[in-house]
Amino acid sequence: MIFILLIAGRAPLPLTFTTSFVPFKVNEPNYLPIETTNQYSNLVNLSQVKLVYENDVESLTIWTTTNLGWNHVTSWDESIELLDGSSGYYTEVDQTKMVSWQHENVEYAIDYSGSRLSKEELLKIASSIEK
Repeated sequence: MIFILLIAGRAPLPLTFTTSFVPFKVNEPNYLPIETTNQYSNLVNLSQVKLVYENDVESLTIWTTTNLGWNHVTSWDESIELLDGSSGYYTEVDQTKMVSWQHENVEYAIDYSGSRLSKEELLKIASSIEK
């Protein structure tokens, strides 16, 4: 089992395989305004999963974890509200836009590297993830 987890953390996997190892629900966004040439998930550890959607010019990573407060951003630029009323945070660091929020003891974060998507688009993506 440990061997499988070690491999799973390094290898790109289908979402259904990755989520079978964690004690929380991981959903893909229903709204994804980028065309992807590559998408996969990784089991980072038994409390964290990342979903990656990318193409040649942009990358979107969605993190889901029960390790609350794991995102060690020194300061968030602003407090935000998702379309479903959930509160969270937004910041831009080193050309990466980030949104983070919590729902029922699970923390979600989106990291976007690219120039096409605005903060509003990231909030729409975040709001489209079923919790």
